[in-house]
Amino acid sequence: MPLPCEFAVKSIVPAFRSLVARELMESYNLKQEEVAELLKVTQPAISQYTRSHRGKTMDLDGVEQIRVIAKDLATALANKSISSKQINQKYCEACRMAREKKMLCELHKRLDPLFNVEDCDACLSTDCPSSSSIL
Repeated sequence: MPLPCEFAVKSIVPAFRSLVARELMESYNLKQEEVAELLKVTQPAISQYTRSHRGKTMDLDGVEQIRVIAKDLATALANKSISSKQINQKYCEACRMAREKKMLCELHKRLDPLFNVEDCDACLSTDCPSSSSIL
């Protein structure tokens, strides 16, 4: 079974980054190049996020708490008032929220129909062991 953090890196992080990128472009009228610089990714990656070609494995748009975290992060990035450590904490906060809502379990179920979501508690840890290496 893949580790919860493996699923998170491949699904939650790109989906969350997509939310933040779209927020920066829509609310702060930033260009893709500017957003790419703030998120430390390439401009083509931002293009893919905004066209839903990347970060679509998991739909975080419907989770109000995660949208609020993305908006907060976008505001701090736009104002250049956030440290790398605080950025990492926002990503971990979004990941914890998705895990608490068993969104990774649902993804695991799509990949493995025999997976039992009801009995799974692997993602419910509140510790984020990779919080220092997200960006």
